[in-house]
Amino acid sequence: MSNGQVIARGGLRLRKSPKTGKIIHTLRRGTKVEILEEEIWLKVRTRNGETGYVLADYIEKDETEQIDPIGAGNVARAAGDAVATAADGDSDRCEIKIYTNSQFIGRELRADVDFAPHLDRLNQIAQDCGVKIYVTSSAREPDRGVAGAIVTPAARSNHLVGHAIDMNLQSASGFFNSRKLKRSNFDNLPVEIRDFLNRVRADEVLRWGGDFNREDPVHIDDNLNRRNPARWDLKLASRR
Repeated sequence: MSNGQVIARGGLRLRKSPKTGKIIHTLRRGTKVEILEEEIWLKVRTRNGETGYVLADYIEKDETEQIDPIGAGNVARAAGDAVATAADGDSDRCEIKIYTNSQFIGRELRADVDFAPHLDRLNQIAQDCGVKIYVTSSAREPDRGVAGAIVTPAARSNHLVGHAIDMNLQSASGFFNSRKLKRSNFDNLPVEIRDFLNRVRADEVLRWGGDFNREDPVHIDDNLNRRNPARWDLKLASRR
């Protein structure tokens, strides 16, 4: 077991089970936890004894690990390797799978498995805001044109490695396409749509295309092409 602390700016939901489990409450940034299990979701225990699950992306592990004194040198090296792997668990290969979840509707969503945790988080944001995400495009085949694109596809698009979606939004207030989601119309959007987009904007990894210099208000990705361009290159090469 090891220790860590919450680093998400807006706090981090503690759940009874991974993904869509019931929310126990939101842990504030800086909250100390003991990590009980390590995967995409961490099983943790807070100092007041509450046990639940949180996304691993938003827990920063303490540098000092609890190491069995027997064979401490070998154990320490193994622990260091495990921490490095946990911190950078994404693959250099692109593995496209069909993704489904409660708030995604529209076209089939095809994504790299490493994008799935971010889609889980996006699904939770949509659920919290009472919004459905109507998918219009997801993973694209390299070297193939895109029919009907609102914005000319970028040469290093995250769609090419399954780390982006294009979407419209749907709520009790209606259906919101690219025209209605334009940045210039943001203040006129209903509160649940604004809340959804603002929470995407506040996320540590996700980006809303409405904030791009070349505005693309129906686009959401995880910035892989800039966050880790070398990995983006390797993922693209694995698809060709």
